[in-house]
Amino acid sequence: MNKKCGKILLTGFSNAGKSTLINALLRKKVSIVSHKVQTTNKKIKAVLNYDFNQLIFVDTPGIITTKKFFDKHMSRTLFDDVKSFDLNIFIFDSSRALNEELIENIRKVTSFYKKNFLALNKIDLVDRESLLSKIKKINEKIDFTETFPISAKKKRGIDILLQKIIKNIPSGEWLFKDNKISTEDFKFQLSEITREKIFRLTNKEIPYSVTIQTTTNNLKNLIKINQTIFVKKKSQKPILIGKAGEKIKHIGTEARLEIQKRFKKKVFLDIKVSNK
Repeated sequence: MNKKCGKILLTGFSNAGKSTLINALLRKKVSIVSHKVQTTNKKIKAVLNYDFNQLIFVDTPGIITTKKFFDKHMSRTLFDDVKSFDLNIFIFDSSRALNEELIENIRKVTSFYKKNFLALNKIDLVDRESLLSKIKKINEKIDFTETFPISAKKKRGIDILLQKIIKNIPSGEWLFKDNKISTEDFKFQLSEITREKIFRLTNKEIPYSVTIQTTTNNLKNLIKINQTIFVKKKSQKPILIGKAGEKIKHIGTEARLEIQKRFKKKVFLDIKVSNK
């Protein structure tokens, strides 16, 4: 059987479930998943090798319309190198209210790509009548190649979507070796695990501009990790550290446990916080 290889972009409004969908498709956490908006702060390429097919997924920051969080540079990356993608999957949160402005924004995004799928995510949160109404309204205004009701979190509709993706990618040689799960480097993955814990455990106290510097020593049975979390304001440092260091300790413990689970090694993790 001939090999197939395709590059798939995932777009959508913030918090629609793009990262959760990639993780469901790969059955492994590759992209940071959080309840906060725009948590994927750079493109993450993930590769799924399935039988004779290689699917290269690109996850993007969510499209945000509010001025408070809108980042022009990040939004611009959605339209970089559009011709290189074989398929764009627009993920829409089906529990979200739908209006003409949102439909027009969807149309603007999908107009850049030659082939578009619509994935209505979080169907476990809506009733059938509401879901069918949204499918009809969107498809009346936008010509999607296929429409898929899914729940990435519950893994409903994922296998059907995967098979349709495979049917819509071209024949060609694989671009990555068999053992590639993520094309991002090891340190970036470690930073993203810690970043997710920060988002999840600090609520709205810490801004989206947190950056993490990671150094590692990956030994045979142990990963030694040193991380520095940088915040913009001096006043944010004690918030992140917490009373008697409890907050940062909690973040570090959860990050360490997830790293151990993912990479099947013992982990030594040292985290510091700086505003420099």
